Order: sequence, then C-alpha cells, then structure tokens
Amino acid sequence: MNLNKSDWAKEDGDAFRAHIKTYAQHEKIHWARKILNTSLELYAIPTPKMKAIAEEIRCGNVKSFLDLKLFCSYESIAIYGMLLTKLEPLSLTVSYLDVYKDVMENWAHVDLLSFHITQDNKGDFLELSHRYLQSDKAFVRRLGLMILFQMLDDQTVLPIVYHSILKLEEENAYYVIMMAGWLLSECVIKYKDQTLDFIVNATTLNHKIVNKCVQKCRESRRLTVEEKDELIQYKKK
Repeated sequence: MNLNKSDWAKEDGDAFRAHIKTYAQHEKIHWARKILNTSLELYAIPTPKMKAIAEEIRCGNVKSFLDLKLFCSYESIAIYGMLLTKLEPLSLTVSYLDVYKDVMENWAHVDLLSFHITQDNKGDFLELSHRYLQSDKAFVRRLGLMILFQMLDDQTVLPIVYHSILKLEEENAYYVIMMAGWLLSECVIKYKDQTLDFIVNATTLNHKIVNKCVQKCRESRRLTVEEKDELIQYKKK
C-alpha cells in the first residue's frame, strides 16, 4: 500500500487497517499482550516497523491521515502518537495530543511519544504537563510525568519536577508510580546531591515512588556498585 498520500479518504483507512495486519507476528501476540497489558486488537508489530510506517505517512499529508482517527488496534493508535509529535506548530500537536490522550490505553502508548522541547516552547510543555497531571486518567498523569522526564537536561526544571512528585503523595495507580519512580531515579542520576536532599527533607513523599526510584537506580548501569548500595538507606517502609 502507498502510504505517502496527499489526501486520505475513508476507504484508505480501511485499506490501512488491512495493510498493517499483514505485518502481524501471530506467534508473539500472546507474549506482547502480557507485556503491554492491553485489551486492544494487537498484531505484535515490532516498534521499528511501526516507526517506518509512520515515516512513510509523514512524507505525505499527515494531518489528513490523523483526521481519520484510525483507533482500531494498539498499533494504529501507536502510529497516530508517533506522527502527532512531529507536527508544527505546537498548538497543532497539542490539538491532536488531546485526542490521543483519550484513546491511549497502556504504558507504551505514553512512552513512545518523543517531543521536541526547546527553550522557546519550554513554558508550553510545562503547562501541558501540569494540566495532564490533574487528570483522573492514570495514563494521562503518566504522560504529564513523561513530559517532565524529557525536560530533565534543563536543571532549572528540577524544582517543578520535585513539586510535581510531591503532589503525588496519595497516588496509587501502578503505571503512574512506575513513571514517577523512574523520573525521580533519573533526577538522582543526573542531579544526585540535590535530589537526595529533596528525598531526605520532603515530609510528604509517596513511599512507593521513593522505593521505585531506589529500585530503578539500582538497576541502572550509570551508577557504581558503591553508589547503588548507598541508596538502600533511602528506601521507605
């Protein structure tokens, strides 16, 4: 199927559904379903192949494809997500992201999103993260944290990250706890002294997040054995 289209019609959507099914790896579907914890139709298409499909669509009319809202499977939703992050201007990305956030259904739909965050649009992404962290949907809150994760090279974002984690004192959703712990562990790795001071002095930190942070740090290849052992003392009971 030609995916480089100047215009996508409704019947092209039906052809696209049939096309991606041809890449199904039937022997891996059961395994992939367990990993993703998804109830969606699933073909176990490898991520590099989905990215290649997205790249071919991107050479044509991306907006026309997205407007079809082909949300029939894990893969079709994932490809929608891969495409929307490359749209310009940012306001257009956000308009499609607000659609996507209501159909994304598992952790991978969040984690595959890769945003182009610059000093010019930093404030917009911080506002977006804040809004998503107020959601009553766990995967939208995970997305709010993922946006912060992708901003961690900017040390000035640290106070906002810490504040956001403090707001999760009562959080119990597994996939939000996982992302928050991963985010905090990345803070430890990149900004060790500041982050350990934060963990020690914060009085309202969610213990599950702290313990997941310690676990993620101890699994990291970027810390020495001695540094990993030192972190055990920060685990919460």
